[in-house]
Amino acid sequence: MSGNELPAAVRRASWAGIAIAALFTAFAWTTTQLHAVRAPSAWHHDPYDTVVSCTQFLVPALAVAMLVRIVDRTGQRIPPAGDLLRAGRVLVGLVGATVAVDWIAVALRTDRAPWNATGRALIVALAVLTVGTALVAGTVRHASRVAGADDGAAQAPDWTDGVLASLADLLARFGRPGRAAAGAVGWLRRVAVGGRHGLRRHRLATAALVCGTFAAGLTLAEALGDGLGAQPAAAAATRTAVGTACLLTAVLPLGGYLRVLHLRPTRTPAPPATPRPPGRAGRRPALVCAGYAMLAGVPVAVGLRAGIGALFDYPVTGWGRLVRLIIVVALLFGSLTALTQAIRRRRHRISQALLGLPLVVLLALAGTVTYLGVRHVLPRTLPAPTGPYQVGRTAYDWTDGHRIDPLAPDPGQHRELSVWVWYPAPAGTTGAPAPYAPGHWAGMLQFGILANRLDAVRTHSIEGAPVSAGRFPLVLLEPGMGLGAPQFSTLAENLASHGYVVAGVTPTYSANRTVLHGHAVDATTRGNPRNFSQAAGDRLVPVWAADARFVARRMAAVGGPLSGHVDATHVAYLGHSFGGAASLQACHDDPRCAGAADLDGTPHGQVVTTGLTAPMMLLGTPGDCLAGTCHPADAAHREILAASTSLRAASSGPSFRYEIAGAEHFNFTDYGAYYIPRALHGLTQLGPIDGDRALVVVSAYVTAFVTAVLRGGPPPEPDRRYPEVHAVT
Repeated sequence: MSGNELPAAVRRASWAGIAIAALFTAFAWTTTQLHAVRAPSAWHHDPYDTVVSCTQFLVPALAVAMLVRIVDRTGQRIPPAGDLLRAGRVLVGLVGATVAVDWIAVALRTDRAPWNATGRALIVALAVLTVGTALVAGTVRHASRVAGADDGAAQAPDWTDGVLASLADLLARFGRPGRAAAGAVGWLRRVAVGGRHGLRRHRLATAALVCGTFAAGLTLAEALGDGLGAQPAAAAATRTAVGTACLLTAVLPLGGYLRVLHLRPTRTPAPPATPRPPGRAGRRPALVCAGYAMLAGVPVAVGLRAGIGALFDYPVTGWGRLVRLIIVVALLFGSLTALTQAIRRRRHRISQALLGLPLVVLLALAGTVTYLGVRHVLPRTLPAPTGPYQVGRTAYDWTDGHRIDPLAPDPGQHRELSVWVWYPAPAGTTGAPAPYAPGHWAGMLQFGILANRLDAVRTHSIEGAPVSAGRFPLVLLEPGMGLGAPQFSTLAENLASHGYVVAGVTPTYSANRTVLHGHAVDATTRGNPRNFSQAAGDRLVPVWAADARFVARRMAAVGGPLSGHVDATHVAYLGHSFGGAASLQACHDDPRCAGAADLDGTPHGQVVTTGLTAPMMLLGTPGDCLAGTCHPADAAHREILAASTSLRAASSGPSFRYEIAGAEHFNFTDYGAYYIPRALHGLTQLGPIDGDRALVVVSAYVTAFVTAVLRGGPPPEPDRRYPEVHAVT
């Protein structure tokens, strides 16, 4: 390459990099600094905030430096092609990293609720930026092939020297003020790169000073904007330290790659190097790279601790957890880097393969855990209700002053219950969806990253919505053993949308988690025996049935917005698993019962021998011994078959028996709407049927049964819309 000009391909690639940097900077500053644009965007949290906090400064700074070096046409200042190409690669990498985390946020549909036309326009702009980045990457790659080697860049002035010299030349063209400014730049150049005390000889301190200044500026801007909370001094110190560390993590390797403040090579020929034993030459650089990667993992872990904690269900609530998180991230970064560097330095395929095997295992493990973590926080929406009404929701904590709780750990305690109520609201009612599992209710599910976070599940109910005009029949819903009423929200919402008031009772001390007066209450061995037996079921079912009847009485006289809207003249009881058995017993004990539905639950209690006079529906799974025809292979199934046969023989009311092909025990719950890896469906008793589809089918048949017994509708019959359902005779 001629010393007086740049190859055209390199110049085009440089201008393309500057253009994409300008486009990126406009996009980044608009989506972070303009509240009217940021509010409806998909980018509010980590990792986007942490990444863009670095790149929105680094990208324009590097682009301006490239621009200064290109526009200076002084022959002595023509930059080496290799310098500009390296800068172009860094620009593409920084922009690409930010674009990647942007698309992750879009793919996960985080902050989906406030998206509007502006939010969708921003996604289109992101697509344009992505395409532009890919084109610039191709342009830089083409220019690298055309330009070949770095063209003696090692002998040229480093970036700092070249940029300051070019800037001084440009300023000197603008008269006396420009010459004065050029003199100041020349002094800065001597301080930065000249003399024995120049910044070039103190690169680490210089990088720390620059990064610390930027981090302090960001902290000040945040303090003037959103504030720093109740302890501003501690928050400011933490943010400045973490910001400095994160910026250093990016600036140090980039500075080394770009040769910023790079020491000039000596002109004195170096003595011949002492031969080293084979294999040791590359060992030290590999360990240095691994050590740096481990250090880089520290600010990454600290800066992203909230996001990582949410992703892996590991809230970082104290120093101990933070230290453990830092160690894991640092070891992961160091291990990946060490294995990668070791493979690159091996010449034999066998040794590369042997080192590649643990690398593949580590990447597969990290990728699997990360994928599960992403699915853990990915929003999931329950199947939509099919009725004409909107759905409202409210909750009560009630105490039965006439009963001493036999399941409580403390004797003499009255029975307390949490009751969630879904009810019809006027069509067209708008409002934010009610949270699926607010506060301590999120502890109902204990699967870790192997299932959704319950606060990521989206409902179709509106908290505190107005009640639609009229009086609506009452339905009592009881969950299965260990479950809570919120985990049957799909079924309850569908019933409410068809004009029913649904009261879901969570059985205290039997549910894994209930919440009373804002406090979490977990199960006891009395309420949820580890070795469940027929005798234990017969002992517990009267307690649960009494819970349902107590709530039915309270709902008949409920005050507040629901006052006068609940028709408790006749009540339908329904439940899942042991809740189904309790519903049958409650219907047996309550003269107002219009009918009971048992969803895959073994009957227990007195009702097994005396039967029901009201209609009942038994909804089960193929080959079970409740609703279907079965051939019991063990004592447990023989007990189920005997109880079901006795119940049906003793009952005088109509009986409807159906089985759902492909369903298992927990397909009758909201488990079907959660994300649970398919490999674990067998362990969680989920069948091959699609989870949402099973919930739609169950809701349709339960709604048809409730309509038949409470409103005189046609009895539930096989429907061609639901070929999965088969009647059992």
